[in-house]
Amino acid sequence: MAFHPSDAATLTAPELGVVPHAAWIEQLPASVVVLAGDVVRYANAAALRLLCAQQPSDVVGKSVQDFIHPLDLHRSLARLRHAEGGGINPVTEIRAYACNGAPLMVAMSSTTLQLEGQTAVLATFLDLTERAAMEQRLRQTDEDFQRMMNTMQDVFYRTDAQGITRYVCPAVKNVLGYTAEEIIGLPAAAFYPDLSERDALVAAIKKHGAVHDFPGRMRRKDGVIIDISISTRALRDEQGNYAGVEGIWRDISERKAMERQLQRLATCDSLTGIPNRRCILESLEQLLQRGALLSVLLLDLDFFKRINDRFGHAGGDRALMRFAEIIDGERRSRDFFGRLGGEEFLLVLEGADGAEALAIAERLRLATRAQPIALHDGEEVTLTLSIGVAQARPGEPGVSSLLLRADRALYRAKQQGRDRVCRDAA
Repeated sequence: MAFHPSDAATLTAPELGVVPHAAWIEQLPASVVVLAGDVVRYANAAALRLLCAQQPSDVVGKSVQDFIHPLDLHRSLARLRHAEGGGINPVTEIRAYACNGAPLMVAMSSTTLQLEGQTAVLATFLDLTERAAMEQRLRQTDEDFQRMMNTMQDVFYRTDAQGITRYVCPAVKNVLGYTAEEIIGLPAAAFYPDLSERDALVAAIKKHGAVHDFPGRMRRKDGVIIDISISTRALRDEQGNYAGVEGIWRDISERKAMERQLQRLATCDSLTGIPNRRCILESLEQLLQRGALLSVLLLDLDFFKRINDRFGHAGGDRALMRFAEIIDGERRSRDFFGRLGGEEFLLVLEGADGAEALAIAERLRLATRAQPIALHDGEEVTLTLSIGVAQARPGEPGVSSLLLRADRALYRAKQQGRDRVCRDAA
């Protein structure tokens, strides 16, 4: 039994009656085949192209078993029997092969028809091969994404325009102590100890479109505050409107702790813990550059060598640490106190003129005398203090000139018997 489109007028369906002349079947973009039993009796041009046929005989006269994937063959033959019995098969996806063996994925539907007094099956199908390949790529991409998210140490996240967390990777459990499920659906701001930090981040993203290594802090489930670094970008909808953010943040608490430790080592005296020479002189320089009213006190412990000789350097160190605690506790909160070296210290009095500086210096001298220091086997020593005072002049040329005047005043205090305060004569 052969078939040609010119014979289409003979095709009938019980419900539809006579089908008109249909040479246009050859023009259809969809593939059409006619089957008698499981043998192909006709294939239109689109079907021949899809099956990579060099000539019609590559398809016509062949069994459908030559084209159907073995795993889908039983289902396909059952559908043919159903159509032959008068049923209409809805669209289903079937794996197939082209004439050259290339794999295909097609969406096929079929129904019964009468051909030369015999029952046949009219089948149509669309090529879904590229879609199936795309879906496979998407599945693979999704699997790769999930695998990457599951192994990340940093935290990938995404929020919507209202700041609600829409996605966060599983690594968040290791960092914040919350599971991803506990966080998704909550405002990202809920995990910031200071909402102004979150507001600053969002403002920067909206302004620049993205930020890199933006500093911030978050509160863990156990209440501990951690330092984080955020690299993220703005998301836009189809109209270009702000739609949220996505990016990565990481726990940098250890790095920040190390930075603070390095900063402390660079700016603090290793023995007393107060600012070192470099730090205190930089603070003084900054105040002088601002033209602020200020005075300085140059403090020197009297006869300190005797303590070292009697109690050793360990005893001397304890005396210096205790002295620094005394002065640090007595100074005003806005003053700057640091160690210049040895038993010499500097106190910078912001907003104090010469008279107020003298009064403060005398109070510190008396406080030092009034607090004996236990050094060895409960033995106590009383420290005395000589202080040189100098007030910064308008247009003071620099730190050196101011300290030189304070040092001259300190020298006079030493010359006059120590345990006293002297002011720069100039």
